[in-house]
Amino acid sequence: MKNASTEHFDILIVGAGISGIGGAYHLLQECPDKSFVILETMDSFGGTWKTHTYPGIRSDSDLYTFGYGFKPWTGPPIATAEEILDYMGEVIEENDISSHIRYEHTIETAEWSSDEKCWTLKVRQPGAKEQLTFTCGFLWMCQGYYRHTDPYTPEWPGMDQFQGTVVHPQTWP
Repeated sequence: MKNASTEHFDILIVGAGISGIGGAYHLLQECPDKSFVILETMDSFGGTWKTHTYPGIRSDSDLYTFGYGFKPWTGPPIATAEEILDYMGEVIEENDISSHIRYEHTIETAEWSSDEKCWTLKVRQPGAKEQLTFTCGFLWMCQGYYRHTDPYTPEWPGMDQFQGTVVHPQTWP
């Protein structure tokens, strides 16, 4: 059920990483009459390229195939995280995508209503006492495959006896 504090969009994109930004570009080009928002948990765009900060992080695929077809990659074929973030930032700026992004918005629940034919999302912002409510007709999941808030660390034989520090690439000092 929608109320005055509910924001409705035709499309809601989850994640401002490489897929979410690319999706936003295509919505602006192909569906300019549709309203949309991108909800991003972190304080900036970039996804993996923002969270993984260990020395030497780079793409493992060449950017000529990984980059956007609408903005061909012109840098070196294997790019650093910083170069990829700069590239994404250019796409955001050149296409006014930033006006569609809501940073530090963490989705807590998403429920589909067949009766209303829409999704209802309960969203939390840091320090907020109340949840926000968003509704949309189409929920586009572009959050990637890493769990940024609680990264997976595999266990291996002897891990409990290891004397050094185990550092996850997502939480590099």
